[in-house]
Amino acid sequence: MKQMAWGAMLLGSLVWVGGCAGKGEAVPMNVGLTPATTSTSSAPVSSVKVVVIPFQDDRSDRTKLGTRHSLWGSDQVFTVKSGTIGEATAKAFADYLTRKGWRAQYAASASQAGGADVVISGKILELSADAHGVVGSTDITAKNKLTVQAANQADGSSITSTNSHTGNYTVFWYAPEDGEELVSEVLERNFEKFMSSTKFDGAALRFR
Repeated sequence: MKQMAWGAMLLGSLVWVGGCAGKGEAVPMNVGLTPATTSTSSAPVSSVKVVVIPFQDDRSDRTKLGTRHSLWGSDQVFTVKSGTIGEATAKAFADYLTRKGWRAQYAASASQAGGADVVISGKILELSADAHGVVGSTDITAKNKLTVQAANQADGSSITSTNSHTGNYTVFWYAPEDGEELVSEVLERNFEKFMSSTKFDGAALRFR
């Protein structure tokens, strides 16, 4: 009898905690790459200077990054913790390229990209993270679709590529870091697709 009573109290507590979550409450989320596991980066690939500027946010819903749907019916809205989606994506891209040995850096605008051999910009067609609570776990889905344009400053040529990736993850108890890690994963996969399809040709970036 005591076990049944304690079980009922525990279930009641969980329902009360879940039911009291603020509906529509904004939850700030970091958008970027997860910290590197080691401090060492790849050997330099080229001396070509690459500058990445903020991406244009072309998502259908630019008011949020996603939503956490609780098992108890309440929702929490994911928002960008700092800056804009376009700025965060560009910074993450520059970080990724640097880790891979590129001479890359972020600039707040094209006017601040002086001295660059290649200027990378683009459009964010989709970037979202959604979490759905079910009995005993939470299913997380992150999606990203990017159009990347690399403009070669020497000859005025450019290349454009569009890539997309979807990631899924299931956790027992959701924490904000779980969503951030999955967003990092889908961004990194699209950055990798772009990088692996290109090569340096003198001071220009071309498709392989």
